[in-house]
Amino acid sequence: MKILICDDEQQYIDELKTHVEKFMQCRFVNYVIHTANNPQEVVESNEIYQLVFLDIQMDNLDGISLAKILKKRNSKVAIFFVTSFNDYQDDAMDLRAFRFFEKPFNADRLYSGLEKAMEYIDESYIDFFVYANNEQKKLLTDEVIYVERGNRQVTLVTTQGNFTTRESFDEWCEILQNSFFYRVHKSFIVNLHYVTGYKYSELFVQNNVRIPIASRRQADFHKFWFSYLRRR
Repeated sequence: MKILICDDEQQYIDELKTHVEKFMQCRFVNYVIHTANNPQEVVESNEIYQLVFLDIQMDNLDGISLAKILKKRNSKVAIFFVTSFNDYQDDAMDLRAFRFFEKPFNADRLYSGLEKAMEYIDESYIDFFVYANNEQKKLLTDEVIYVERGNRQVTLVTTQGNFTTRESFDEWCEILQNSFFYRVHKSFIVNLHYVTGYKYSELFVQNNVRIPIASRRQADFHKFWFSYLRRR
C-alpha cells in the first residue's frame, strides 16, 4: 500500500508518520510511506496512492486542489485532510474526504479513522486492462486469484481466465497494493480472498491449487494471515 503525507510543517509529518507506521505494523500491512513538504513535488511525481493525508493550507498548492489531482489518478483514494482551521470543511466533504483532522492530532480518533479507511480500501478495487487475444480486457483487482512467475513469463490467474501479461512480476507487486494481496514466494502473489486452506508452508486457493510459502516469509505471513482474518 502506498501512503502519502503532505504537510508544510515537518513536525506534523513526523507525528503522523509515527502513528501511521504503528497502525500498519500492528496489522502486518505491507506499506510504503512517502512524505512531502512541497505539494508540487507530489504533482510532478505522478505516483498513485491508496491513502493520503493532506494539509489544506500550504504554499504553492492547497490541499483541496492537490486532492483533486490525486483523485484523478485513483478515484478511490482514501483522503484525510489535516488543518488548524475549520474554514475548509465544506470543500473537504465535497471531495468525500474520509475524515477531517484538526491540529494537534487526537490519536484515538486517528486510529479509528484508519480502521474505517482500511475497510474502504479493501472494498474499493482498482480496475486495469490486460492484453489478450488481440484485445484489451478490463479486470478488477479482486478478480485476480494469484499471479505466477515461471518459464520466463508472468501469468495472471483470474476468475475471467488466465492471461500471460506484458508486465513484469515486480510491476504486478506494485499494481496489487491492496491489503488482501500478499507476496508469499518469489514467484507468487496471492489474493487472500480466494484462499481455501492454509498450512504454515503452503496455501491452497480455488480449485485446490497449491501455492508454496517461502521459508523466509512463513513467520511474517502467519501474522499477516491472522490479522487479515480479524479484519474480515
